[in-house]
Amino acid sequence: MSAEEDSHWLDWVTKQFESIAGDDKEIDIDEFKTALKVKESFFAERFFALFDSDGSGSISLTELLEALQLLIHGSESDKLHFLFQVYDVDGSGSIDPDELRTVLKSCLRESAISLPEEKLDDLTLALFESADKDSSGSITFEELRAELESFPEVMENLTISAANWLKPPAADPQRSRGAPRYLTQAYWQNNSRKLLFLVLYALLNLSLFLGAVAQQWGGGGWFVVAKGCGQCLNFNCTFVMVLMLRRFLTWLRATWVVRVLPLDQNILLHQIVGYAILVFTTTHTTAHICNFVKLSESGDFQLWEYLLTTRPGIGWVGGSASLTGVVLQLAIALMVLCSSTFVRRSGHFEVFYWSHLSYVWVWSLLMVHCSNFWKWFVVPGLMFLLEKIVGMAVSRMGGLYIVEVNMLPSKVTHLVIKRPQFFHFKPGDYVYINIPAIAKYEWHPFTISSPPEQSDSLWLHIRSMGQWTNRLYEFFRTQEEQLEPKRLSASLRRRRGAEEFFSSTDCNGVASNEDEAIELKMYRQRGLTPPPDPQAPPPDPAEPPPDRLEPAERERLLPSERSVFP
Repeated sequence: MSAEEDSHWLDWVTKQFESIAGDDKEIDIDEFKTALKVKESFFAERFFALFDSDGSGSISLTELLEALQLLIHGSESDKLHFLFQVYDVDGSGSIDPDELRTVLKSCLRESAISLPEEKLDDLTLALFESADKDSSGSITFEELRAELESFPEVMENLTISAANWLKPPAADPQRSRGAPRYLTQAYWQNNSRKLLFLVLYALLNLSLFLGAVAQQWGGGGWFVVAKGCGQCLNFNCTFVMVLMLRRFLTWLRATWVVRVLPLDQNILLHQIVGYAILVFTTTHTTAHICNFVKLSESGDFQLWEYLLTTRPGIGWVGGSASLTGVVLQLAIALMVLCSSTFVRRSGHFEVFYWSHLSYVWVWSLLMVHCSNFWKWFVVPGLMFLLEKIVGMAVSRMGGLYIVEVNMLPSKVTHLVIKRPQFFHFKPGDYVYINIPAIAKYEWHPFTISSPPEQSDSLWLHIRSMGQWTNRLYEFFRTQEEQLEPKRLSASLRRRRGAEEFFSSTDCNGVASNEDEAIELKMYRQRGLTPPPDPQAPPPDPAEPPPDRLEPAERERLLPSERSVFP
């Protein structure tokens, strides 16, 4: 960073610190993560431990700024020493192969360099064995610095200022570009199908409203408004369900309809219809209340009796129209509120999920509330029921498992999923997946990245862009760390032991790939699979091969929604 950028950044850090530290002018680890918005929890914890020079469990602004000044203005050797301390997790004063691998992997990621896992293993061991002059199984800071002086390009990457992880968040590019220009020709061309749908949708609702008003014209102003909105609600409360019939929409996408209507934007259209339902419901309820006020002034019942009792006898089922209307108004308002982006993306997805399940009660109450609603509901309702039956049948077809996980650069999680029998898809299709260990009730769509010709498995490449995808990455990263403790360290010890064995024997033969000692040099296992144990007996050919993951880590994908939606 330039001097001006350094000054701006330090001012930002100071303001962030002071806004969170409070009266005691100290911050703990959680406040530290919040204040500096660090990207990786590992870096946050290591930085905090190093910044906390007195070991008090909290850091002051003075301690923080002293450390950050070193990271900005220190020499390459100072920065390398700081990074050496960051990755010397156990504080032993030396780095083993697995800690060095973490250094390389993180620095490559920060430099936007992609490297396969096996190549990273090879690079780690090559650099480690070159630096470990005394073959002690660990390298000191002096050994690492001496080795890196021969590789200035690597030194430059390793000594990138650690402040890269502590930079203020960049401005949202979407916001910086501003709102789309709705009145431009390009916007209309790119969104022609969506705009056509909205026009047809508005005209249909207007026709329904005017038709109901014409039929009830003699009932008074507020009464006809309520009836017009009620007729629109009959249509919208069933159409909102049609937009979520995924299998039906998948079939429609194979017809000419896809060239006219924006079927790929069914979620957006579902949201638009949901907001329209809220508007029509509120207007419908308000109009009835105003009409009841007029009736209560000259009638035999009070306003509260019209609204909260069955005494006036309004409605076709025991005079319950007013009472069910109040409940419906509250239920629909709650569903729309809990469906907002703020709720779904702020860690409260289950609030959205459970509140949305109240659609069953909403439809049931609508049957009681309106004598004509069942006529609108019967066909979409049967389609909805058929979809649920098909989903339940598919879920009984067999297990669907993650058989391999690879952690890729840029926080991409590569899932290899057992492909179900009779499962067909085309390039560009996507699937909805659910992983109960991440979130029991959340389903998320992802494009299939493997070719249809790959018959044994499906590939998904999932980038960490939101809360669920971040939890997915962290979950499998944690599993990887737990299942592969000191993997490279153990491999290095076995390799050196094998090399000593060969050097001490009188055998003049040439080792082949079938030798166990040579197999130890090959780092082909990735994901959550530990390297093979050379002392283990060979597998019994009569026994089926074990799955790549243990049952506790092999999270089942609920298959009830695993159909493909192109």
